[in-house]
Amino acid sequence: MKTRLNEQFSLVFDFNLEIDDKVIPLSLRYPELFPDAAPSVFSRDGQRLSGHQYGPQGELCLEYRPDNWTTDITGAMMIESAHRLLSTEKETGRPAPSDHQISRSQRFRHSTLRFFYSAETLVGLSKIKPGNFVEAEIHEQVTAQTFVAELYSIGPAAAPIWESLAKRGGETRPIAGVAIRIAEKLNRPCKDLAELRALLWSNGLGNFATELVNDTETKLVVLFDGERPHVSIVFSGDDERRLIKYEAIFTEPDHQRLDSEYHNLKSAKVAIVGCGSVGSKIAVQLARSEVTNFVLIDGDILASGNLVRNELDWRSVGVHKAPALGSRLNEINPNCVVDARTNPVGGQESGASASATIAAIRACDLIIDATAEPNVFNFCGAIARRFERPLFWAQVFGGGAGGVVARLRPGIEPPPLVARQRIEAWYRDQGVPWPDDGPSKPYSDHADDGTPLVADDADVTVIASHLSRFIIDYLSRPEASQFPYSTYVIGLKEKWIFSAPYDVRPVDLGEGEQWGEKTKAADKEALEAFLSELLASDDDEG
Repeated sequence: MKTRLNEQFSLVFDFNLEIDDKVIPLSLRYPELFPDAAPSVFSRDGQRLSGHQYGPQGELCLEYRPDNWTTDITGAMMIESAHRLLSTEKETGRPAPSDHQISRSQRFRHSTLRFFYSAETLVGLSKIKPGNFVEAEIHEQVTAQTFVAELYSIGPAAAPIWESLAKRGGETRPIAGVAIRIAEKLNRPCKDLAELRALLWSNGLGNFATELVNDTETKLVVLFDGERPHVSIVFSGDDERRLIKYEAIFTEPDHQRLDSEYHNLKSAKVAIVGCGSVGSKIAVQLARSEVTNFVLIDGDILASGNLVRNELDWRSVGVHKAPALGSRLNEINPNCVVDARTNPVGGQESGASASATIAAIRACDLIIDATAEPNVFNFCGAIARRFERPLFWAQVFGGGAGGVVARLRPGIEPPPLVARQRIEAWYRDQGVPWPDDGPSKPYSDHADDGTPLVADDADVTVIASHLSRFIIDYLSRPEASQFPYSTYVIGLKEKWIFSAPYDVRPVDLGEGEQWGEKTKAADKEALEAFLSELLASDDDEG
């Protein structure tokens, strides 16, 4: 046995095993974290020694591994385990029994071409009669240098015999495809084009096989043997037609992961005014919770500096925030319907544009003000009060101190302007002045001097998530809220009135006051008389 240090300064013991008349050179390498991590046994000359080996140059998979390692296992025991493995396989001529479980992610981690299918996909493929082929719509998405394809429909585009109920979110590229039903069972995909051609001929599809070989178009071929798909892509390259196989991966069944009460969220329409750090996170959290209908309003363009807190990324820098956020929601849930508006709320804009925005907000089931701007709050509050729409509102305090979330329901809590006055009065009643003059003090009437908010993504996410929880609670159980208060001031550090992180103070806003506009018949008559007198012509004057 020879002792040495390898290039990484790991301790290595080179040794030989004698099995019958064969000498097998091996190396036992100790990791840096030994004895808390398992050592490894390698073939020293790069030979493939066993089926229990991670490639010719890889280590042997022995009885003692990282998943069952304990510190009382010695290097000698590792060598003995290697001897048992190799001698057993030498004696029987078969792979030694294994209890090593390989997960699905381990099996496919080296594959870059993947075809995802589900039980629903198998139902669609079963509609094809054996010995027949039909065109198929297949879409592919590239992420992290991995190509993932899925079957969208089977049959002619004008009259498909099957269509998938679930589509991938985000941008995908269509690939011309064909789905083929064969009678014989396949154990593996075809390894090359010649093997695929022979298989098609044996299933009475010789003409199609010839057409596929002579064609120049890239085509994804889905072979279905009645049990599972076997997928390959056929393309032209280097003056010849070539075939590369896809790994077919069965998707996990869709288990219910949300409360059954969340079904109410699917029918809700939500207006989010402000698609910055808070608004973008709320929108995404609601989309993940089954909300699919959004009106997004923001006149700003995403800058690179916004990326420290916004849900969007570099792909959206230079794009208006509202439509960019709409695209993000469709990545999460392709069923989302988004009305994205880029006009500034309360800013200089045409009357027609402002009226259209008001109409879009009015048509929603609730309004979210995520701007922390007093003039926008007034605008949203006026719409909420006049048309009796609940208003949800949040503000993040500067310096990572925390924030406030509020829920204002018509007839239950005070109308927005009254509620804000009571919140500000509550701030003053604490008798503790804000410790600095930074932006986003806990007063919504604080002048905005353009100084950026100092708070990190975690600070903003906490406040946004609390408001999302408020909103989800309202939409899922409107008559039985689990929140006894309509406003909560949330501390994230020991600052101002907060004695410690996660110091939460509920605020009682008192009784609700009049929402909406109540008119009487006498009011209409008085208005008509006033207008008649105001607009009277000279001829009417006597």
